[in-house]
Amino acid sequence: MEEGVQSGPPRPGKKRKKAKNRETKLVLKFDDSKRAEFLTGFRKRKTERKEKAKKDNERLLKEARAKVKQKSRDEKRKKLEKIMENFEKLKNSGEDDLSKFESEKQVFEDENTTVTVAAIDI
Repeated sequence: MEEGVQSGPPRPGKKRKKAKNRETKLVLKFDDSKRAEFLTGFRKRKTERKEKAKKDNERLLKEARAKVKQKSRDEKRKKLEKIMENFEKLKNSGEDDLSKFESEKQVFEDENTTVTVAAIDI
């Protein structure tokens, strides 16, 4: 008897199976080495992605640290320049600023200690 063909009259409610067409089907052939590489390469590709992301994160972190350090250096440099300008102004003014501080100083005394506080504008 042929495969897929039923004997006798068809039963109501049951579908008849079609015979398989084995002659005109498309057959795929795989290169075994490429197939094995693809199937076993998932883990390798995943680790490569993780390593790349880790390197990118480290690079970004390094750049962020460098920016923070440069910003800090710039701020310190600006403060130093401002202090040096004020110092030069005081130096070039020629007046004795100690007499000015003598009038503004405050003395605090305790049983054991004496503290003198003078305000300095920079």
